[in-house]
Amino acid sequence: MRLSTRSTPQGLGEFLAVLEQRLAALPVEDLRAALVAHAERLSASNREAFLAIFPAPGAGACQVPGPRLAPCPDGTRLLADIDAFVDRVRSGAFFEGWGWDDELHEERAWGDESWVAEMDDLFAAAADAFLAGDLALAKDAYGRLLGAFDLDQEVGAFCGSENAPDMVATDVPEAVARHLRAVYETTPLPERAEQLHDRYADLRHLAPGTSLRTIAATRRSGLPDVDDFLPAWIDVLTEETSGYQARDRQRLLTEATVWHAGTDGLATVARRPGDHQPTAYLDWIDALTSDGRISDAAAAAREALTGTGWPGERTAEVADRLGTLSTRLGDPRAALDAHRTAWRTHPNRNRLLTLVTAADAAGQRAEVLAAEADLVATIPDRLGCELLLLADRTDTAATALAVSDPLGWSDPDHPGPVVWPYLLAAAVAPAVPAADTQLDQQFAAIDTAGRWYANTAVDLPDDEPGEPSGAPSRLSVLLACHIADHPGSPQQRQQWLDVARGVVAQRVDAVVSNKHRGAYQRVAVLAVAYAEALALAGNQAAAAAFLTGTRSRYPRHVAFRDELDRATAASPLLPAPPARRR
Repeated sequence: MRLSTRSTPQGLGEFLAVLEQRLAALPVEDLRAALVAHAERLSASNREAFLAIFPAPGAGACQVPGPRLAPCPDGTRLLADIDAFVDRVRSGAFFEGWGWDDELHEERAWGDESWVAEMDDLFAAAADAFLAGDLALAKDAYGRLLGAFDLDQEVGAFCGSENAPDMVATDVPEAVARHLRAVYETTPLPERAEQLHDRYADLRHLAPGTSLRTIAATRRSGLPDVDDFLPAWIDVLTEETSGYQARDRQRLLTEATVWHAGTDGLATVARRPGDHQPTAYLDWIDALTSDGRISDAAAAAREALTGTGWPGERTAEVADRLGTLSTRLGDPRAALDAHRTAWRTHPNRNRLLTLVTAADAAGQRAEVLAAEADLVATIPDRLGCELLLLADRTDTAATALAVSDPLGWSDPDHPGPVVWPYLLAAAVAPAVPAADTQLDQQFAAIDTAGRWYANTAVDLPDDEPGEPSGAPSRLSVLLACHIADHPGSPQQRQQWLDVARGVVAQRVDAVVSNKHRGAYQRVAVLAVAYAEALALAGNQAAAAAFLTGTRSRYPRHVAFRDELDRATAASPLLPAPPARRR
């Protein structure tokens, strides 16, 4: 099924408020002209519905409080029609079978899609009840229709090319918000928070961005008794731990707290014991930062770091923020300490790069990286090797690569995609491979090799417009600078070339001998990149001999040889591959 691309619409209450402001400022003749101009552009199928907005003289309409006129649906009949429709969906009345769709390139449910128009008509009737002010009827009508979407999880109910909520023209998130507004207004105050929480938990998958503000915006009038409701709502959100994800619950909790007591109210919630505490502290810190209260935000972050029993990732996020705030406060030492805490608590590539930036700002890069490298495991993973390379422990990283599995380079812990191109680049320094070589492309791919680690999207090009000051450099840039500043001795460079040769030979053999055809192209470019390194080192004969030997080692693996020849032909540093025999 295709994913929905609908965006969150403007709330009805806000929309009507803006509309009324504009209408109030518009002379009557201009208003009539605007309506006629709009009518002229309507398609023939929409003209009758537009005309129905303006009742003919003498026509009856349901009088409701305020200026709004809306039809009054028959509640008993509407609910009976909804129940009958849901029963037909459940019984498979619209479903014909499950089969392949050539346009979607996947299987889907086929059948009579007239259910879509029928369901939209029922949703429209529920909307009429809501707009007419019959919230009890609207609650039941919307609730039963929205509940019917649960049948989409079963084969033999709905049919269509998309998920059922995406098939209807009805704005489903707005329908959810209207249902929750009806629940809010029809439930007695003592039970309101619990009931609203339960219904939101049931329906959040249909409208995950729904908030209390969204619910309030469904009508022009504000939420009644909201000042009395909010404390109970906050209690429910801090006590309930099931029904929906903690981060979503925290979003609602933060909204309610700020609505009730402002930014400072978040301090009370954050200090209240419970599993909500880590994200509550983060939201409090972020709110203080947004308000420009940087010193207060840093103090809140330091307080948060005294918490115990938190998930490491949450503690690291607090430390991330404290590091950034300390930088803004002009305290590079405190920023370094915070970023080191974040790195040690929940390491990932972005935190490593940020740690390097903070260490540079404090003038302590060498000392900091050396201290962190001392803590790396005996056989480091990819992230550990990245630290080792930056700390000038190249030989240790090379050893980890040499003993690694020749397969499985896509594993996020495998050192190959980072250490191997680094060894080649360091071995040929000060020569720099051109951008159109496989060697340079392998080195540039170091940055994308970290995509499995969290928060690496900030690895922007150095001259990216709008890049924030102090943003961490890309790993490939840091490694290239390290190679230039710390060139290896001739003996070390030869050792690194030898390790790279052994690794590529083992990897090519493991892939080709086991006929992993999907990886032929990837190992072929590694072989060519190694040959380019030999050429850059001034040994063209050795480069050609390596490729000839690799090619001849697999005389029966035509597909691999083709990939090797293709990669060789694309290299500006290597001779053309041998012509094929006819």
